[in-house]
Amino acid sequence: MTVNLAARPAETRPTPCSILARELEKRIQRNPRYSLRQFAKFLGMSHTVLSLVLTGKRPLSRKAGQLVVDRLTLSPEDVAILLNSRPRKSKFQRLDADYTPVDLETFRLLSNWVHYAILSLFETEDAKFNPQWIARRLKISTEEAKDAFERLVSIGLLAESTPGVWKQTGKSIKVENKISTTFTRQFHRELLNKAIDSLENDPVEVRNFSSMTMAIDPTHMDYAINRIKDFRRQLTAELEAKGAPQEVYNLTIQLYPVTSRGEL
Repeated sequence: MTVNLAARPAETRPTPCSILARELEKRIQRNPRYSLRQFAKFLGMSHTVLSLVLTGKRPLSRKAGQLVVDRLTLSPEDVAILLNSRPRKSKFQRLDADYTPVDLETFRLLSNWVHYAILSLFETEDAKFNPQWIARRLKISTEEAKDAFERLVSIGLLAESTPGVWKQTGKSIKVENKISTTFTRQFHRELLNKAIDSLENDPVEVRNFSSMTMAIDPTHMDYAINRIKDFRRQLTAELEAKGAPQEVYNLTIQLYPVTSRGEL
């Protein structure tokens, strides 16, 4: 299920108030003696605060929204509404407007991971703007570095800000696509191979590999994808804002099924 609040008419869109009222009504239908005070106690909230929220006199805080989510069995859509009822404004948070969309045809030209590494490499404090330095830092050939650099310039993603100093011309790149192509698969395959190389050769102090295995409802993949996207963007913004960049890292997250419903 896709969580897309903007696509729903305003008059039918659930609110924290309507979600809480619905859950309270369910309990009252099962037990007519069930009270608002009991519901508030169950949620770990003050009954006064809950009353104000239900009457629309007070917005639901993020902390209170988390209490509700932790104690009730809710749909992904309801969870998103409750946790974003009062979004925290973070100087680190990146929105879609902070990214330059790239179509698949342009991405085909840039499907080698080297292009994105070069764009980030030029943000490091000791950046040198020549193919030899790029090749040494990225462990690639000088010819490969030269070709990738020239392609970034020709497409307009790199430009000279001052003589001899090159900068990314726009915002970070966003490739939004819903189809699998040869070059998108190749791009991710290259990154997975880079991850394997790091696993085998880099000291544990400069890398992190971890995983979680879980049982989930596959119809909620859109919800998971959106949460992962938000996490990627926020963590990237936070890390880029800390200290002086010295190395280029890649954050690759995989969420995939390990079971099958083939013939048993």
